[in-house]
Parts: sequence; structure tokens; C-alpha cells
Amino acid sequence: MRASREQVAANREAIIVSAGQQFRKRGFDDVTIADVMKAAGLTHGGFYGYFGSKEALAAAVCERGIAESVAAVDAVAEQGGEGGGENGGPDAEPLLHRFVEDYVSARHRDSPDDGCSVAALAQDAGRNSSEIQRVFATGVTGMAESLSRLRALDAPDRAPGAGPDFATLSTMIGALALSRAVAKADPGLSETILEAARAHIENPA
Repeated sequence: MRASREQVAANREAIIVSAGQQFRKRGFDDVTIADVMKAAGLTHGGFYGYFGSKEALAAAVCERGIAESVAAVDAVAEQGGEGGGENGGPDAEPLLHRFVEDYVSARHRDSPDDGCSVAALAQDAGRNSSEIQRVFATGVTGMAESLSRLRALDAPDRAPGAGPDFATLSTMIGALALSRAVAKADPGLSETILEAARAHIENPA
């Protein structure tokens, strides 16, 4: 029996979610199509009815994951009138601080499968196709622009910045990557890296 349009859409969504979690945790190369389909509750042979290749799936996963990462920054900006940033008063918690505290954290470090695709897959993207790198280029720029927006909301009287805040984004992603790299061997160093990154972002001078 042929699957309904709704079932096809649901299956495709399950594949993207399954692949996203596994790619972020293990990287592109360590995850097979069979792994993805099994976790999605689907048969291996049905994969090509949804995606033409593993690379096409990886591109879809990156596009989805990076869009979610940009949306996460924008969601904090939208809270500016709810007790922080531009409309939160002088004692309100800065919006950028709120986001960075959650992003550059032990919780995020220890849960790459449920975390930011930019941080988890940047190294894999650098070794991958130009299609995936184009997805990353668009997403990274969007995320840096959203971070710049947080800074502007936190200091509305300050002169506008020079554009997307790539420095903050690079510090956050680099801190997560380094802290994950040493977390099992030296938990103390891992936490120090996160703390140093948070402090530098808040007081770059």
C-alpha cells in the first residue's frame, strides 16, 4: 500500500531528526544510512525514496539545524521587552549574557546531539562538499547577525557595531569545541575553557 502524503512527510521528518541527533553526536562519517533509518524506525531500503544520497541528507540536516540555532538567538532577542535588554531597565540581565550563559555551558558541552549544529558540525563541514559549506556560510552569517542584534538591544544608546558579530560567535564555538575535546581527560580544564570564554565575551577588553 502506498504511503499517504502525510506519512511520507512524517517519515522524512523522522529521518532528518534522527540524522541530526546522530550527526551532531558522532559526525558525518561515523553515521551510516542504516544507523539513521533504524533510529527513525524505518527500513534501510526506503532511504532513497526520501533523499538521493547521504550528502543530500547531511545538507538538509545542516540547513534545519543551523536555522534552529539562528532562531534560538532571535528568540532571546524577542524577549527583550520581558525583563531584559532594551526595555528591561538598568538592572535587567543583558540579553547576550543570558544567551551565552546557556550556550557556553557544561550542559551544552555534554549534549551535542541536542545542541547547536554550528558548533557540533563545523569541523565536518570544513571537510565536506561546497553545498554543505554554502549552507553553513548562510547560517553562520545569520547567527552572527543575531548576536549583533543582542548587543544592540543591550546597549541601545551605543553607536551601531560593524556588522555581524563573528568574534563572539567564533569564541563560543571554539570554546565548546575545545572543552569537548578535553572533557573526559581533564574536566577541570574543560570547565576553565568555558568560564574563560564567557568572561571574554562579556569583557572583551
